[in-house]
Amino acid sequence: MYEPTHNTDAIVEEHINNPGRNVMFLSADWCGDCRAIKPFVQNIKDTVSQSAHWFDADRDENLAVATKYNMRGIPSFVLFEDGQEISRIGHGERLTPQQVLDWYESTQNA
Repeated sequence: MYEPTHNTDAIVEEHINNPGRNVMFLSADWCGDCRAIKPFVQNIKDTVSQSAHWFDADRDENLAVATKYNMRGIPSFVLFEDGQEISRIGHGERLTPQQVLDWYESTQNA
């Protein structure tokens, strides 16, 4: 089962602002939908990491960042490029691994 890396707000902001494509997995330990997708997140990460940097954020531990970027639903996957949000999926609904992979594939030409 995937265990997200715990990052401070400063580290999350650093990842967001890194040059290139950066994908954030936003989740929380108490979230049932987050727990449901965690067995598949390593595969998603491995796929995404072929063309983007991956990092984790926790909805509660990184509340300042979540608030700043208006991230309310979890689990969420958010694509940033050169510090700008390009796309996101997840607004509090249960996601399938294929939905996440299809979403990321659709951003390749964004």
